[in-house]
Amino acid sequence: MVKYEFYVNQYLGSAIPEKAFSGVAAQAQQHLDRFKRIYRVDSSGEAAEGMAVCAMAETLWDRRKEGTASASIGGVSVRYTADKLPLNRALYQKASIYLDIYRGVG
Repeated sequence: MVKYEFYVNQYLGSAIPEKAFSGVAAQAQQHLDRFKRIYRVDSSGEAAEGMAVCAMAETLWDRRKEGTASASIGGVSVRYTADKLPLNRALYQKASIYLDIYRGVG
């Protein structure tokens, strides 16, 4: 699992507080493990995977911070999210910066 020290010193991240990092990094690692199960993922080593996990963790953290907004009029309520891309697609794009992910026949 990626440590906070790696996040700060290698990835040069600062968006995720230390207390929250291990939980968010664990979620990012789970998403990366899923990508490895369904796609062919090639990396140039542990550092590349660590960088991918950090990038994905920041995406998860940003989504958590954005949250949702809601509005109610009478008995009708609507929830809005600030998501620009579906979460899986955003995480895939972040991981693809550091890892070669092959989705097709290869």
